[in-house]
This record gives sequence, structure tokens and C-alpha cells, in this order.
Amino acid sequence: MDTPREPIIEFKGVSKSFGDRNILDRIDFSIYEGEVTTLIGLSGTGKSVTLKHIIGMLKPDEGQILFRGKPIDQMKKAEWNDYIGRISYMFQSNALFDSLTVFENVALPLKYTTKLKKKEIEQKAMARIEQTELTEVADKYSSESGPHP
Repeated sequence: MDTPREPIIEFKGVSKSFGDRNILDRIDFSIYEGEVTTLIGLSGTGKSVTLKHIIGMLKPDEGQILFRGKPIDQMKKAEWNDYIGRISYMFQSNALFDSLTVFENVALPLKYTTKLKKKEIEQKAMARIEQTELTEVADKYSSESGPHP
């Protein structure tokens, strides 16, 4: 008999409202390691809100978000840093700091959430930039790095 797998990320009864607008209403779902999970929906239905909960930019009004069975809101600083260091994300619509280059935007979280040396940060940031096929705009500011003909 197969052993049940533990989800890597799990939402349990998560709700989030902004004013009188209920965006997430007691949602439950699990994300498993090694699988692709897709959020699909119309504009304004909570896709970005859900992702912002996963990365800690938002906190649920109700419910829990777990990483490998542990509530993320109960993590100690070292656990949080380990968790968030495992997550990569890119915002839509050039939501980067416009005073920093693309490279500096990618390197910024490593600078503030790790104890990596400058050279290691540069290597990791460039690896991520190469992975996302943004090498040609790494030294440009976000306003300069939009779509090219």
C-alpha cells in the first residue's frame, strides 16, 4: 500500500477580504512536490492574492497555510528564511523596483534574507536570470526591459 504523500504547500480554510469584497472564501487545496499546479480564473478572482499568501506578502483573515505540515505564520525566522529561499516568483506587469536594474531586483531578496557572500549572490541571481531567459536585460532598469520587437 502506498504511503500518503505530504503536500509541500497546503491551504486549509483560507479566507481573505478587502473591505466588503471577499476574494478567497475558505479555500482548501494542496500543492505536491514534483507536480505542476496551475491557478486559472478570470481577472480579480484571487489568483495573485493566493500567490501573495504563499510568499507571505498577505496573511489570511481566516485559515492556515502550511509548508510541509507546518503553519507558515508560526515559523521561526530561520525556518521562514529557509522556506522563502525555496520559492521563486515573478510579478506580472513589470512590478519591479524601478530604481534598480533587473539584476539588482533579482539579487535583492538574497541580499537581505541570506548570509551569502556578494559573489555567491551574483552567481545565484545570474543563474535565475538565465533560467528565465532575461540575460539580455539584466543590466537594464525595469522601464527599459519590456518586450522587444
